[in-house]
Amino acid sequence: MKTLQLSAFKSIHSLVKKLNSEKKCRDFLAQIRWQGKTICPYCGCERIYNKKDGRYACSGCRNTFTVLVGTIFQNTKLPLIKWFMAIYLLCNNKQGISSCQLAKDLDITQKTAWFISQKIRILFKNPDDDFKDIIRSKITTKISLNGKVFRARIPSTPNLIHPNILKYIESGSRIFKDSYICYQSLAESERKEYQTEDPGWKLDESSRRIGKEDGFWLQIKRMTLGVYHYISAAIFHRYVYEAIFRRSTTGISNADRAHIMLSRIGQVVTYKTVRPT
Repeated sequence: MKTLQLSAFKSIHSLVKKLNSEKKCRDFLAQIRWQGKTICPYCGCERIYNKKDGRYACSGCRNTFTVLVGTIFQNTKLPLIKWFMAIYLLCNNKQGISSCQLAKDLDITQKTAWFISQKIRILFKNPDDDFKDIIRSKITTKISLNGKVFRARIPSTPNLIHPNILKYIESGSRIFKDSYICYQSLAESERKEYQTEDPGWKLDESSRRIGKEDGFWLQIKRMTLGVYHYISAAIFHRYVYEAIFRRSTTGISNADRAHIMLSRIGQVVTYKTVRPT
């Protein structure tokens, strides 16, 4: 197979048209993963031999493997083209795509669509992100870490607000709070390094500064209510990372956005990881 650039996939139609066989899909995945130099996923040896059945043999550890070993596709029974289509759709739908709709588009069951979409969502998190996972509850607090503004969800019980702020929000962060009574004693808490600000309902300079972030969280709210309807607290952060990924890649093409995701597939995602207890 000739070297095929991901930029050639300007639409999902061109993706299906050019990768119209399992062999082409595996060859394309090998290009993305190894860039012409096959590496053993077991021992890291580079002395690899090709076998007639499409597998690889390592001269170091003597193991045989395929291009799927060591990736999120490991042990999958689905054709790779359906995985590629799922990645393309999840990356480029602005409001996200539900497992029911994904099942119809890929002609698979809803349970299978949910499982593969959750595997893909795990890849949305940028490895360089150092902010903590987001916690879901009724009360929402915006936090600013390393120049980025995010929203931490903390329990709404008054006696739990301050302990959770101390636990999940770094010292020195700016907290944009409303007039909720439980926040009134925040400035008198143990750690006074937090800069609190209440924008209120007036369109002042502070409100304009955080307008873009407000729009981002409004988008997540619409995505949750209009597309997914319900998101479990255990996996809520995955959907936030999904929205952050699309927001941070607005200036690039659909193909380049999918290429970023394919470059992150080098990790095995188990069933227990997908469905945390």
